[in-house]
Amino acid sequence: MTKIYYFSGTGNTLWSARRLAELLPSQACEIFNIAAEMGRTSVTIEADAVIVLFPAYAYQTPSMVRRFLLRAEIRAPYIAALATFGSDPGGALAEASRILKRKKTPLSFAGGIPCVENYITIFGVPSRETKEKRLAMQRRATENMARMIGERKIKRVGLTFRPFSALISSLFRAAKRLFVKGYKVTNRCNGCTLCARICPAGAVTIIENKPVFSTACEHCQACLNWCPMRAIRYIRITPDSERYHHPDVKAADMLIRNL
Repeated sequence: MTKIYYFSGTGNTLWSARRLAELLPSQACEIFNIAAEMGRTSVTIEADAVIVLFPAYAYQTPSMVRRFLLRAEIRAPYIAALATFGSDPGGALAEASRILKRKKTPLSFAGGIPCVENYITIFGVPSRETKEKRLAMQRRATENMARMIGERKIKRVGLTFRPFSALISSLFRAAKRLFVKGYKVTNRCNGCTLCARICPAGAVTIIENKPVFSTACEHCQACLNWCPMRAIRYIRITPDSERYHHPDVKAADMLIRNL
């Protein structure tokens, strides 16, 4: 049994998790959403192999993934960590490796998967040509990761402390509580509640039929990118700005909770 755990905001990482499960036909695979798992009292994982997939946020692991790795008791002879990224994974894999090594459950395999850049508030939405190129890169990289993991290849992280990545990440995590103030709701909002149901951190609450954002926000921007009315603004992103999510993933696939 192979158990795959993922964290995803725009569907990039979810797509790779699903593709990995498809490409490991000789092994029974189960897929778990880390956001849902964090709602459990305890997380004990027993399997022949465990794969953890997550996007690189500011060169490190998302805060929720870090908490998951610290909390989960993993009992498996083979553990893999895969970081999806738009520009550079930085020290994301190194941080995951460091956490697990301290828990006496060292990584067997670490790898990166390039994806479409989804941090649109800074980089904007890539051109159609760039998206197609990056989607092809993600497909090839995911297939390559599946092959190596299926063969139980060993590929560990060398240097597990990256000072520059740690600095950028610490600044990002410290500023997240301020970032949430940038989310604004326009009169386009129709009260569909998708933003609250899709938020992995449960940071969106519906009050008087409108979303209110809390400091629990992971800054994954799922709410911004999946809103069907483009009713959520953030700095340079206006109602007329294009949004991004993986073209082969639907909003229904991303739902965390029912309201």
